[in-house]
Amino acid sequence: MHSLFLLLQPYVQSAEANQPCLLIADENLIDIPFSHLNSSVQVLSNRFDIAHQAQLANCKSLFNDFDFSVFSTASFKRVIYRVSKEKPVAHHIINQSLRLLADDGEMILLGAKSEGIKTYASKAADYFNNPATVTKHGNFYLATICKNKTSSSDAENRLLPLKTPYDSLALTITCNNLNLYSKPGLFGWNKIDQGSALLARHLDEFFAGFATPPSTLLDLGCGYGYLSVMANQAQPAPKLHIVASDNCAAAIIACRKNFSAFAITGEVVADDCARNITGTFDALICNPPFHQGFKTDRRLTEKFLNSAARHLKHSGRALFVVNQFVPLEKLAIPFFVHREKIVEKNGFKLVVLSKS
Repeated sequence: MHSLFLLLQPYVQSAEANQPCLLIADENLIDIPFSHLNSSVQVLSNRFDIAHQAQLANCKSLFNDFDFSVFSTASFKRVIYRVSKEKPVAHHIINQSLRLLADDGEMILLGAKSEGIKTYASKAADYFNNPATVTKHGNFYLATICKNKTSSSDAENRLLPLKTPYDSLALTITCNNLNLYSKPGLFGWNKIDQGSALLARHLDEFFAGFATPPSTLLDLGCGYGYLSVMANQAQPAPKLHIVASDNCAAAIIACRKNFSAFAITGEVVADDCARNITGTFDALICNPPFHQGFKTDRRLTEKFLNSAARHLKHSGRALFVVNQFVPLEKLAIPFFVHREKIVEKNGFKLVVLSKS
């Protein structure tokens, strides 16, 4: 059984029907046994795949960008949260949890020392105006902070700091005289990824390699849509139809805004590595993740390669950018006949893949 779930198990299986519990699940809780949750537990995730896993296990599940406005004040007796990799996300969730909890309710925080769990527990205790009980479990710490009748008094003055409001969608990224929208809640939200920038600089070369200019393109793992915008600017065909897909709710919100801002022909789809997208494409671009939460996971690269092969036409071509240490050419052997590294620079490499 998932090791982290064993620590959470007493809290997600002991709840009574009249004591609803909210489990906040991001990428760090993927593949936990949702079927073991008590029926009073509701799952909220910003990840399409996790929300779908919970639904398949007949759990009450909601997929959104950690928008807690859908819940009434004092809706839960317990809020459980395994801390996220991104500090703005963690601060946002802790800030929202006080309102969600009924009096005498409790917030459960779980994380490793290297992930800042002790700091989060201390800050949450200050915000709740109540001390935290912290217990060590191997490399992980579990903190319990209770809400009492005085916790809400003057709570606005104790909010955990956010440099940018979590729900703020603003012109954050500037590139090639273009302003792109982004927001907290997605990885690298306030910068241009170096690997993606390298891929973008070689889009003209990539498109020139087609016998016939591609008319359809899939941006697999689109983030806030930087590569889609750059591909649209390159315009290998008069009307390039772009489908962008991502697993993260925040990415979908930002990418849709950029599609609208740049009048991109196409659509943005929330999905688990384009699992539910049935069409095939002339071209595909991808900067795949190689971390699952706090851990490196090569299975992610294989998952994206598999999806790329399924969504690429037989005559199509894919352009991947990965860190130099990722053995993409080797991992791609089961999926692609041709695997050509075209650039290796500044710790990244570009690889063109095709089936024929």
